Amino acid sequence: MENNRSKQQKKRKKSKESILAFKKELRAMMLEPIYGENIKDIITRLTSKLEEMAESYGYEIEFPERAKKDIEGDIYYFVYPIKVKTRHGSKKINLEVQYMIYDEGKWMGVITEVK
Repeated sequence: MENNRSKQQKKRKKSKESILAFKKELRAMMLEPIYGENIKDIITRLTSKLEEMAESYGYEIEFPERAKKDIEGDIYYFVYPIKVKTRHGSKKINLEVQYMIYDEGKWMGVITEVK
């Protein structure tokens, strides 16, 4: 009976890794514009920034094939459900990004929300 109880206690003590510091760093990037020639260019730059940041924490990031999007005139709103793989499992983060034309065909992307 004692041996059985200790096995159950050991199972409960599985470690979970918090991605709170990673999320804080993402939030620090909020409202920091990323410039590019088009949306695809900005997405590429944003993706590489996020991958570099994740590697510094020892995480892997899995991006969705498609994002939820909403369009209002020249402003595009994208929601990316990103999967962050840690050593102990995976967590999901919703990253909301707004893309807009700011000057004669030049584009700007801004992270507006990290959930």
